[in-house]
Amino acid sequence: MAPQCRRTAFSKASILKTASALGFLVAICSTAFAQVDPGSGGRRLAAGVLHVVPSALNARDTFSLPTSMPELVTKPYEPKLRSTKETLHGLAQRVVFFRDVWEYEFAFTGLRQANIAVGGGTPQNVWYMVYRVRNLGKSLSFEEVKKNPEFDHLTKDLRKDQSTVERNFLPRLTLEGWTFDDLDRRYSKEAYSDEVNPAIAMEIQQREDPRVPLLDPVQLSTAPIQPITDGPNSGVWGVAIWTGVNPKIDFVSVFVEGFTNAYRIERNGDEITLKRKNIQLNFWRPGDAVDEVADRIDFGIPLVEDAKQQVLITRRYDLPGPVLTILEDDPDSNRDLLRAEIDAMFNLQDFTSPLIPIMDKGRLPETVAKSLKEALINVDAATAVEALIKGRKWTFQIEGATFIIDLNYRFWEPQEEGIRFIKSLDSFWIYR
Repeated sequence: MAPQCRRTAFSKASILKTASALGFLVAICSTAFAQVDPGSGGRRLAAGVLHVVPSALNARDTFSLPTSMPELVTKPYEPKLRSTKETLHGLAQRVVFFRDVWEYEFAFTGLRQANIAVGGGTPQNVWYMVYRVRNLGKSLSFEEVKKNPEFDHLTKDLRKDQSTVERNFLPRLTLEGWTFDDLDRRYSKEAYSDEVNPAIAMEIQQREDPRVPLLDPVQLSTAPIQPITDGPNSGVWGVAIWTGVNPKIDFVSVFVEGFTNAYRIERNGDEITLKRKNIQLNFWRPGDAVDEVADRIDFGIPLVEDAKQQVLITRRYDLPGPVLTILEDDPDSNRDLLRAEIDAMFNLQDFTSPLIPIMDKGRLPETVAKSLKEALINVDAATAVEALIKGRKWTFQIEGATFIIDLNYRFWEPQEEGIRFIKSLDSFWIYR
């Protein structure tokens, strides 16, 4: 696996200015860091070659927000000796689903291209990614959450999902990007699933390091990936392969699925959607068909000084937008309890939301009211909203309870004519 240092087309002054604005330092390849041992007798990797995606396992991945029990039909009634919340109907309206959650570590050496001929055939351009899987023993269990005082308010409502205890590992890497049509003069999005091709995988192994086996997704799904206990552990190595990729593709993202069993439940009326936790890796390259293998594929998102151009570039990566976090003031636990998370509906044209002006004027937008009802908060069109911080935080009261609506920027926030990035955009965990 040949050492690689990250190349950039920006000046040193531009890099320092951008790094200062983002609040983090630009990583530069250096021999001051320890080399990586790939195991299996393979040659060591120079510092900066292996990109390790930081772990993002958290307690929020282990439980759903309170919701009604799917497919259970109950009738409400008023009991004489107990609260309506203690009836079957009341209990079925506020159920929290819990699952034991695990996570493997994902690391990769880059996104590359090669001309490969298999079986004496015509050489074809192949995109590929060599990656490492390690079991660091990261998990959260049902019992751990019950013992955590932070979740005292949830434990009585938890329902363990027994079907998700087993650790089924099947990695899937999807390559997505944009191509520019010279005739239509517009961009279109294309997606490619990783392929199982033993002949190409073997050729890539010979090019990268013949002594390190590169497994395909099917082989990885049955490979023994033992937890790391003491000392170094090189893990298991795999390769993702994509063929037939449009040579004009640029603004590329690779979505990595299967390295955790975490997911989020989204409800829209009676329809329930599961969004699985993925890693999003972002890259960029010049999109042309001239000597593709020679084109450098850079890790990250292009950063430019022109605000309008930066907005256009950012739109290509479908970065997750801000969310409205709904918190309930709970006097019993003396904390704000998370009740709902709602998409703030920021568009990627001008990075504004139609919901904010409505709440600033003291009303609940219809989409927000609908989501709150699905979260078992009985609001209606007459519910008054008070702006605590205009454009950022609001409050309302219903049935004697006080709620806070907080606008949370996760990856970017609007700034003058453009946007300001809050964190690194090279890689991050998302739900999709």
